[in-house]
Formats: sequence, structure tokens, C-alpha cells
Amino acid sequence: MSPQRLHDKYKSRILQPHESSQDADLISLMAANGLRGTVFHVLNNIPEQYEDIYTVLIDDRSVVTFEIPRTAGSLTVKELNVFSLSQYRDELGQGKNRMRLDRAAEDARKLLIK
Repeated sequence: MSPQRLHDKYKSRILQPHESSQDADLISLMAANGLRGTVFHVLNNIPEQYEDIYTVLIDDRSVVTFEIPRTAGSLTVKELNVFSLSQYRDELGQGKNRMRLDRAAEDARKLLIK
């Protein structure tokens, strides 16, 4: 496998509030719960029958997990958990999820420097 392909395999999606209203809603929802930052990476998004579960890296300092119920017109957070980057990294252990987290944190640092 080429290095570029391996590199791309572990990229995460960056929320772009100016390009997507869904991304803007997610950022404003996190801000309403006291979670502010500049760069937001979606590490994991699990759509389930009654809610969507998100894991988001905020800048290069914290990771937040939360559920958003799929009720019509309701944009509220359920089960909000906030972790420091190092704490979440240690809980992940080894494997592809940790590689994805490390890559996202590296990308966030690059974007924060600009």
C-alpha cells in the first residue's frame, strides 16, 4: 500500500460551517454546551435508529462524544462526555482509531498555526 493511500485512510472530516448547514448546526450545538474551538474534526459518526452519535476532536486539546436525538425539529445534546486529548488517547489503546485521532490532532495543530 502506498504511503499516500495509508495516509488518506486515516483522515477525519473537518466541520466546515460556511459550506454546510449541518456542520454549522453541530458547531453551534457544541458552543451552546460550552464547547468552543477553532478546528472541529469528526472522528466518528454513528447514525442509529433514534439518535446520531458523534465523536469530535476540538482543536488539538479535547475530544467530546454526544448523542443527538432524531426527533423532528429538535437539536439537543444527550449524554455529553468531554475528555482531554491525552485521556481519550490512552483509553483508545492501539489501532486504527488511535491512528485516526493522532492524524486529526496533527492536522488540527497545522490549521491552528496558520
